[in-house]
Amino acid sequence: MSTFSISGLSSGIDTTSLISQLMAVAAQPQTALKNQLSTEQSVISAYQAINTKLTAFNDAATAVQQAWGATKASSSNSAVIASTSATAIAGTSATFDVTQLATAQISTLAVTASTVVSNPSNGIDVTDHAGVVHHVALTDGSAAGVAAAVNSAGVGVRAAVVNTDSGQVLQFTAASTGLAGSFSISGLDTAPQTLVAAQDAKVAVGDPAAGGYTVSSSTNTFNDVVPGVTFTVGALASNVTISVGSDAGAISDKVKALVDAANSVLGELSTDTGKGAVLEGNYQVNAITQSVLAAVSQGDASGKSYATSGVQLTSTGTLKFDADAFAAGYAADPAQTQTTISGLASAMASLASNASTQTISPLITSGTTQVANLNKEISDWDTRLATQQTALQAKYTAMEVALSKLNSTSSWLNQALGSMSNSNSDSKSN
Repeated sequence: MSTFSISGLSSGIDTTSLISQLMAVAAQPQTALKNQLSTEQSVISAYQAINTKLTAFNDAATAVQQAWGATKASSSNSAVIASTSATAIAGTSATFDVTQLATAQISTLAVTASTVVSNPSNGIDVTDHAGVVHHVALTDGSAAGVAAAVNSAGVGVRAAVVNTDSGQVLQFTAASTGLAGSFSISGLDTAPQTLVAAQDAKVAVGDPAAGGYTVSSSTNTFNDVVPGVTFTVGALASNVTISVGSDAGAISDKVKALVDAANSVLGELSTDTGKGAVLEGNYQVNAITQSVLAAVSQGDASGKSYATSGVQLTSTGTLKFDADAFAAGYAADPAQTQTTISGLASAMASLASNASTQTISPLITSGTTQVANLNKEISDWDTRLATQQTALQAKYTAMEVALSKLNSTSSWLNQALGSMSNSNSDSKSN
């Protein structure tokens, strides 16, 4: 809160500038605190950036440990496309014939008159595969009117008037494939003719008449015929074999992601501890870098290099992933490669977790407390400086007022003495 001041009105001194200069000196301790706060905030930001990278590093390491169950499905026939889920088991397979594809029922009737329902007030009935009758009300007995009413009714059947080489037809099509989508329609002047019968897709294993079996699907997609496998059939085919194997490519991608995450951490640590950086020379942070590099350089439990499994150090202090080396090692000995890389991933996950929870997070907490304390001290200084400025303004204002009074008194005395002197001079002349 400012106090009214008269800057130099009587003294000729620029008291506003003088007070500003005095306050700048008085605020130096607060300025030092603000500089300290800015530095501390930069340090916390660096710690937070490191912690973010460590979390991603830990997640990548955990993903590698969980990746070894990754599978993929292959099909011997391009007309059958297969994929796997997490429940698929490597080494399983199945051979079958595709004997039938799923179709949607299509029924039509020729439009030979202006109406296809002579008494539209009676409506028409659509009976679904389960025998449930759905009544469709009509306001118009024309082909277009019937089609519009059926489409609005939502009874699992779509209708359209189609222009053909032989004239218009009213076509009814099941909204879904398979037997479950089949239907019948009554109430039309002419009963529709079924052009395409509804049927399920079907695959057969062996001869169903001699101990074999069939599997049906209302669509052309089959789920869990082989556990964890989904396949879609696109054409009739014989002797189709679907095989489930380990997905070495997916596992390789996870290992590469781990190496990338490790390099991201190393890059962040290098940036934050480099010359002139806010964490330059920070022993605790530098120790994390050394731990990451040592985890790779020391090799596996037997001292064997990770390079044969695709992971190695570079001369610049980073990690490198060789996908070809990993693929070769995995093809030659999947179990050993899994043991080796899983061991590295486990060590990396522990390293990342410990660095985050035991080193970086406590530093962030400590820094946050320090920032709160600095903000309080700065706020206290705001109050102290405001009080000091108010006192200075009051002091110099009082000085100006006093000088103004003195100047007024001096002027009065000079005038009074001048009057007295003139009075004496007049007396003597008389």
